[in-house]
Amino acid sequence: MENSTSVVLNQLLENDLLTACRERLPYETCGIVYGTAADGIVTAEGYAIVRNGSSSPSDTFSFHPEDWVSAYFQAQKNQRNIVGLFHTHPQGSSVPSTGDEQGSIPWKTYWIVGFANGKQEISIYVRGTHAQWISLPIKHQP
Repeated sequence: MENSTSVVLNQLLENDLLTACRERLPYETCGIVYGTAADGIVTAEGYAIVRNGSSSPSDTFSFHPEDWVSAYFQAQKNQRNIVGLFHTHPQGSSVPSTGDEQGSIPWKTYWIVGFANGKQEISIYVRGTHAQWISLPIKHQP
């Protein structure tokens, strides 16, 4: 897998993703990000919500198996590349949690949407060669 060094994110897409996640509070939202990856740059083009199958959805997430399979095959059918996975921290920041440390799936990029102290923010990470979190800069497009 190519090393990602930055993410290009359209402002409209970012706002839409934040709204979709905020509407599902106080539960964790999770899903996939579609886009392209070339020359270390991931360009986000869309996303899909995957139902949270966790037995404790207010503080953990787990992709519902049927929704995950469906989202994956829809991406393949529509010739869309999955360039990241995302989830929210309804009461926390967008910094990886202990749960993220233990359960992250390496899929190009790992997006965390945080809602700490009434604020909302998106942070995007990759895992380094020693499993450390590396924060990627986001280049916003209008």
